[in-house]
Amino acid sequence: MKNKIFLYLIKGLLFCLCNEIQSKSVVINVWVHGTYPFMNIITSKHSPFRSWIYTEEGISLAKNLPHSYYFHNLAYELQARNIQEYDVNHFYTYGWYSSKVRPNHRREEGEKLYRALEELLTTYQNTYDQIKLRVIGVSHGGNVVLHFMQNMPFVTENIETEIVLLATPIQESTRLFVNKNCVSRVYSFYSDSDWIQRIDMQKFHCDAPCHCPVLSNRTFQDSDRVIQIRLKINGQFIGHNTYRSIVKHLPNMIRFVDNYIGLEKDTAHILLDFKTDR
Repeated sequence: MKNKIFLYLIKGLLFCLCNEIQSKSVVINVWVHGTYPFMNIITSKHSPFRSWIYTEEGISLAKNLPHSYYFHNLAYELQARNIQEYDVNHFYTYGWYSSKVRPNHRREEGEKLYRALEELLTTYQNTYDQIKLRVIGVSHGGNVVLHFMQNMPFVTENIETEIVLLATPIQESTRLFVNKNCVSRVYSFYSDSDWIQRIDMQKFHCDAPCHCPVLSNRTFQDSDRVIQIRLKINGQFIGHNTYRSIVKHLPNMIRFVDNYIGLEKDTAHILLDFKTDR
């Protein structure tokens, strides 16, 4: 009888220890939106488009937005597909004034994002021992993220950082930032049918190298430290605006990529034909 009681006590202690270990690990997601024209107008309180694109300026929890707003719903859709990696309690948006279509502005926003995340991570380190940070950039939001990477590594320690770029215009002024060793992995999704990804004429930017092409590219160099995913949905290449409806499947798309190439590689170029009912 005493042996059974002792065994139950040991099991209870191990259960508590396991829960304690789990509670000290966290995955933080930060979503950086793309370019919105006439942002002040379309995000005004009386705009019919407000719920489609609105986020708070700077870092904020997506779940705190009204239930009808796109980013509130996106956070819960991602959580439904993988709660361990996309918990809404740690899913943030970064709102920035993207109507200023200038590389200097995106560089400034990247610096702001870096400072905001460093402050956020310092707060998390008061509670968690193991922190994974995933930063997701859409379209030119991806170039904000690349400028954020330019400022890394963090002063804070023991942060695993993962970057996801969706339909980001690849430009010579920011391309090399993906090669930072302090980032565990970079994923870049693109589509052959996405002409909007290319129309920014990087050649005329003030920070453009003299040898760069006129238009933005879809892809990085093969030697860059990035996993490049040439994306099809149900057998078809997709347009720029289609990402909005399919990003809820991001956890499954990344899981497929990880299973296909393994977790050791940090450079690859693959075709992904993802099947979904949308």
